[in-house]
Amino acid sequence: MSLPDGGPAHARLATRPSTLTAADVAWIALIPCALIGVAAIVLLGPPLGHALFSHSSDSLWPPDWWETTGRPEPTKHGRVIVAALMPAVLVFAIVVGARRRIALGARTVRVLSFVSYALVLTVVAVALAEQHPTFTGPEEPVQVTVAAVFGVWKLLLAAALVAIAVAVLRHGTVAARIAELARETRTRRWVAFGIAVALVATWVLKAVTSNRLAVGVVALNLPWTLNDSIAVLDGRTPLVDYHPIYARLLPYLCAPVLSVFGANATVYSVFMALLDGLALVAVYAIFRRVTRTSLLACALFVPFLATSDVSVPITAGVDAGLDTSPLMLTGLWPMRYGGAYLLAWLTARHLGGTRPRRTWLLFLAGGLIAIDGLEFGVGAVGATLVALLCARPPSSARDVLRLLANAAAGMLAAVAAVALITLARSGELPDFTLLLEWPRIFTNLGWFSMPLPTWDLHVVIYVTFVAAAAVAAVRVARREEDVLLTGMLAWSGAFGLLAGGYIAGRPDAIKITGALSAWSFALSMLAIVCIRGLAARSWRPTVPHLLVLFGLALSVCSIGGFPLPNQQLERLRGSGPAPDYLPAAQQFIGERTRRGEKVMVLIPMSYAITHQLGLRNVAPYGFMNAIVSKSQMSRLLHAMRHEQVRTAFIPAPGSYLLNEGDSAWPQLRLLEAIGFPQVASAARIIELRRS
Repeated sequence: MSLPDGGPAHARLATRPSTLTAADVAWIALIPCALIGVAAIVLLGPPLGHALFSHSSDSLWPPDWWETTGRPEPTKHGRVIVAALMPAVLVFAIVVGARRRIALGARTVRVLSFVSYALVLTVVAVALAEQHPTFTGPEEPVQVTVAAVFGVWKLLLAAALVAIAVAVLRHGTVAARIAELARETRTRRWVAFGIAVALVATWVLKAVTSNRLAVGVVALNLPWTLNDSIAVLDGRTPLVDYHPIYARLLPYLCAPVLSVFGANATVYSVFMALLDGLALVAVYAIFRRVTRTSLLACALFVPFLATSDVSVPITAGVDAGLDTSPLMLTGLWPMRYGGAYLLAWLTARHLGGTRPRRTWLLFLAGGLIAIDGLEFGVGAVGATLVALLCARPPSSARDVLRLLANAAAGMLAAVAAVALITLARSGELPDFTLLLEWPRIFTNLGWFSMPLPTWDLHVVIYVTFVAAAAVAAVRVARREEDVLLTGMLAWSGAFGLLAGGYIAGRPDAIKITGALSAWSFALSMLAIVCIRGLAARSWRPTVPHLLVLFGLALSVCSIGGFPLPNQQLERLRGSGPAPDYLPAAQQFIGERTRRGEKVMVLIPMSYAITHQLGLRNVAPYGFMNAIVSKSQMSRLLHAMRHEQVRTAFIPAPGSYLLNEGDSAWPQLRLLEAIGFPQVASAARIIELRRS
């Protein structure tokens, strides 16, 4: 006979101790772990930051140039490191607490869990309400507030979508019909794959540009990344005599393509778009492996794709009306995310029992990816290690040592491969300390630094990564059989936390929207767990389920930004005045040099210009605004002496890099002082020739 709620027997049952599940442990441990985390961030962040980021003999130079804006923020960076590591405390509490078989009364568990639910809801709600991303324009170091990434209408629409979905799926017949449609068949697999590829092909059209269209936000990356590939094409070697800010190895893949099809923005952007497409298709392949149903994988992939390229309109300042778009930034796609998602795909294949079966091969790929791009590469390698530990928990110290030995072997093989290629190409071994050149400029020197707001969208992103790591820990404690899902949950959470420093240095609109792809990847893994759990509960959601569904619904709302193919084609075919910068610069430099001459050109698109003219450009940096510190200027002067350069070209006042009042800028005075006086000026370029 059932007992009425609230009776004495019910009260006894509510207070009778019972063993906590791993999920109970997670929610109960959340608040004490959060308090420990906040205390550690506040107390340990400053000394850690000052120990790691305060000691530098270098400095931004010259101090009065807009391009050297910024100041060191060691406390901020120390606190970001602590925040990235603190979720390990929660993971440890979950795994150890579940093994201890702790017993508590059901009412106590409900109360403690409710407090944790309220805390998470409050944090997410405040962060969403305080969305105030900023934008720092290429010619204006003034922080401009832009429109919210997820505006009020998107928040309301997402809530409505969740309510509708839950109400519809509560009907058993609807849920059963959807489950039947999601059942995998050969036809559905190919249809879903075709849809994914078609959407990717359409979306990456945004990344295609040309010399005429290479303006606005694209120009933030294109003069750097295209220059790097042409520099490699012309014989320069990263980590030896050339200093790219983004990828160190990817230019080796681009150079042959540019050699065959033409060293110009169109060919380069098409190749970058192709790499974008391959990276995105790899993510779809991960979703299909984890979900084991192509239609569900496609349903998750479409909002992931849209969220990976959220555009945020600039509402004020000189860039008002400009939309930032992650896929338009080659320094982000494919140079950061491409390698990371490739490693995630290889990890998913490895955990699924297919090639690469050798663990060291995973870390060989990871080592190459980390050398190519340190920030996201190290995060992806760390995430792979965490995924392997969670999917196949070691049973002894020997197992841990075996995994670490395989990881070390793969990483050393990557270092050796890069060293051999560099030695064969340049006759010198690579200087791997140069991998830290730009990270130090951004952290120790604070180049274009901005304060990290206490509340903003980055808090929601952080909470999602912590949730993915915590759910992976719960599944480890339960010894769930689906190790692939456990591993990819762990990978997504660890990658987001370890690569989160990308936001911290300059948390502007471009960085925030750039981080949404990693956020959506982790959210998709959580959604798979959520959907399976709701199906087992007859679609009766709990608060955690609703939070995940709400995040997924926000991603769905981003689909409205789908770039229509006809609009993209019209953009590429559009008429308009051709930019006069490249032709004018090429004419001026061509008239002042002879083919084959050794020169040092430090203007935007420098290597593209000298390649067309047949000049031997020996500049160690792409152009002058890549030289922002005293040590970099010293390297430039050393290269001029070592290469015995007689002619150099630098930007003139009023150009892309300088304001009209910068006619006596220190770089020019320094070069004149070492024997390179100004001899001519035109096309916003100054010619310096050794006296």
